[in-house]
Amino acid sequence: MLACSTPEAIRASYRQALGRFPTGVAFVAARADGKTAGLLINSFTSVSLDPPLVMWCLGLSSRCRPTFLNAQSFAVSVLAHEQRSLIAALRRPLEERFDGIPTRNGMGSAPVIEGAAAVFECQTFSMSRAGDHDLVLGLVERFGTGPEAPLACLNGKFGGIHIAV
Repeated sequence: MLACSTPEAIRASYRQALGRFPTGVAFVAARADGKTAGLLINSFTSVSLDPPLVMWCLGLSSRCRPTFLNAQSFAVSVLAHEQRSLIAALRRPLEERFDGIPTRNGMGSAPVIEGAAAVFECQTFSMSRAGDHDLVLGLVERFGTGPEAPLACLNGKFGGIHIAV
């Protein structure tokens, strides 16, 4: 365990410890009031099978926040390993984020990334505040999978997953 002396050092150490947990890489997007928003997330998880619910976390300081708050639906594209090259583009400024990204319109015209390993199109079910984020629950209305393996993240690095059987 690390002994940290300042709040900044504690936050940095906490973030580093969280990075030790491997996650998938997903992109959540919505369209509302003529604006499109999307952001990379690694907080995506299943909550319930009946009804089918998923959850992701939206930062209170996110520039995408107003669009997600006004959208009645959203789409989650789980990136495929072969889509690793999209990471830089999906981190660009919001106004340029979708430039050159192959998408189709999902529910509520939310952008869905073509070639994703999996896609979940959801109605916004609920939002609740938790610390410096909102927990967003979505009722899955449509979903699908592609043939490609998913992209993974560990310690801020992106790669594939090898599961020994």
